[in-house]
Amino acid sequence: MNGRSRFSKSAVLCAAWVLLSMLSACGGDGRQQESLFGQNGEETLDGGGMTQSEAMGLSLQEQFELVRERDTRMNELLAEAQRQISSEPWDWGLYGVIPTLDINAWSVPGMTPDNSYFLEMWVWTEPEGGVGDRADLEPMIAYFKSKGWTHEVRSSGEFNHEVLADTGEGYFVNWKVQQSGQYNLGVTSRTYWGGSKELLHAIGDRIPRGGLRIGPSVPGVHPEFPSWDDPAIYAPDLLDP
Repeated sequence: MNGRSRFSKSAVLCAAWVLLSMLSACGGDGRQQESLFGQNGEETLDGGGMTQSEAMGLSLQEQFELVRERDTRMNELLAEAQRQISSEPWDWGLYGVIPTLDINAWSVPGMTPDNSYFLEMWVWTEPEGGVGDRADLEPMIAYFKSKGWTHEVRSSGEFNHEVLADTGEGYFVNWKVQQSGQYNLGVTSRTYWGGSKELLHAIGDRIPRGGLRIGPSVPGVHPEFPSWDDPAIYAPDLLDP
């Protein structure tokens, strides 16, 4: 691996830590990000390798299917990582499916909450005797190494540690062990160009009431992404928090 490649991957992981820690130097205000980067992002590639003009040139149904594909892949990554720790049921913190309309550490010039989105999901477990020991990261670190993923460990105090890996396909897997005994596992995507508000309605309106509310589940069991052919029924609980 050459120096440029090492620097690039290190920079990506640094940006990921910024997002996950909610400490972005640009702040969480989309207007600040827009002011910093300017308005000319049309030819900048998003997390899926598309320009803004390419993404916006897709029909709403085509964009919908892209979100489905990305959500499916993230659930696969999540389930495989879960199995490195336990095949018993996990509790859900965030289900995925619904895109997040906001900028993040991987947003590119010109992105705003109106023209881009990212995806995220996470689960948690409370292993017996878990108190946030650094050693509890080791099974996940070994897994990341077996996949050849670039990863980085960070610690906050003696009993709060986490490891973040870049899968190399636009997703990041994060495993956090805490003194409280709650251990969190999450997957986050890079940011994508798209008709974010239209997608939010197209997806949310096709989820039956309560469709995202599932209890603890074993790895691989998750809320199902709706089909484009499902009836679109306005869901105020999803779209008007």
